[in-house]
Amino acid sequence: MSVTYRVVKYIIELGPVILIPAILFIISLIITRRPLKNLKNCAFILIGLVSLSILLTLFVNFFEPITNTILQINSSKEFEIIDKGWLVSKEVILNSPIIFQIIIAVLILNIIMLFLRFTRTINIDFWSYWSFLLVGSIIFAITEIKWIGILIAMIVAAITLVLSDIYATYIESYFGFKGISTPQAQIICWAPISHLINTVFNKIPFIRRIHIFYEEIQYKIGVVSEPMIIGFILGFIIGAITRYENFYLNIGPNLLYALSHGLTLSIIMILLPRSANLLLKGLVPTIYDIKSFISQRITKRELYIGLDPIVLVGQPSIIMLSVIIIPLTIYISTILPGNAVLPKADLIMIPFILIWVIAPSKSDIFRSFISAVIMIPIVLWITTDMGYLFTNFFLKYNIELVEGYKKLSSIGGSSNIFFWILLKIIEPIFNLFL
Repeated sequence: MSVTYRVVKYIIELGPVILIPAILFIISLIITRRPLKNLKNCAFILIGLVSLSILLTLFVNFFEPITNTILQINSSKEFEIIDKGWLVSKEVILNSPIIFQIIIAVLILNIIMLFLRFTRTINIDFWSYWSFLLVGSIIFAITEIKWIGILIAMIVAAITLVLSDIYATYIESYFGFKGISTPQAQIICWAPISHLINTVFNKIPFIRRIHIFYEEIQYKIGVVSEPMIIGFILGFIIGAITRYENFYLNIGPNLLYALSHGLTLSIIMILLPRSANLLLKGLVPTIYDIKSFISQRITKRELYIGLDPIVLVGQPSIIMLSVIIIPLTIYISTILPGNAVLPKADLIMIPFILIWVIAPSKSDIFRSFISAVIMIPIVLWITTDMGYLFTNFFLKYNIELVEGYKKLSSIGGSSNIFFWILLKIIEPIFNLFL
């Protein structure tokens, strides 16, 4: 095992929670030389990211009982593909011999695109490179030709950087965070889809007049709209639905179960925005220092700092919509023709995808919900189709499959719609290598 491979593997395993504050600390220390201030800011970033990560995991695990209930109700559906989440993507990447070359190629591409003014994004979130590594690794697994894998990874990276520039304005106008973008391929790729859906809505006479904004609801219903109250109500309903079959036969314990579910979701929805605020307390001044340095020493051109979308996912409107869409995703998977994947490990991707459902609609609940209902089946179909590629990779490298399932896939690894479209266009050529 080479030194470069071990370094890349270590970076991948660290994850964004550690890498983001570490990279920002190093950069801000170099440009400001104020270690105590930089350390304090990055400590807030670290604490915010750690708490967000823990709470998001608890949030997704909260839905496991109702997921099982939905699967029992629709027990006739047989899934041949299991969603194993990040573990699938990680195995594909770490079994590829071209990961170091892809990292260097994408880094150079970002510099060249900045120099030629094809992008404004400086992608310092090195962990997000895993999406480009996955793309290149899959192509190499099919063709066993290194340069083709690297080229396709660079094409996807270029598309990602351009999209990040375009939709950075939404991050500023809706989320209020100036000067950042989110160049993670499998997340930002859904922004133009949501944008297109909203454009179509604006062309339909009746639909274009329907607006239900989250902020307006908060203003009109007052205290009831607080995350604590809404979380408790939604959690109670989810708990009651989970025990719907014998709720009235054993009403005491079932009522307590529903109440505890309400309390759990209420606590999560209170703490998630607090964690986001802690993160921003360190992130905002750090990004300001970096942008000031660039403006004074390098260029006056407006540039964006590329960060992981986890910095946006703690917003109340995203979490609120996720409470509805996560169990709905499970239900859709049981009735959707052509779907063979059981969403499981990567349900945590749903709030991240919903960032680009919420932002283009400016938190219009009606449009956001319809956009999500349109997009989720597409995600499931792509994940199903990509399951064949992932499984061929696992069989090729003698990695064991999950007992009871014929194939493996990953919502996070498969949800890059532009890579999937690109793959379909060039698939006839790749069939020559299979």
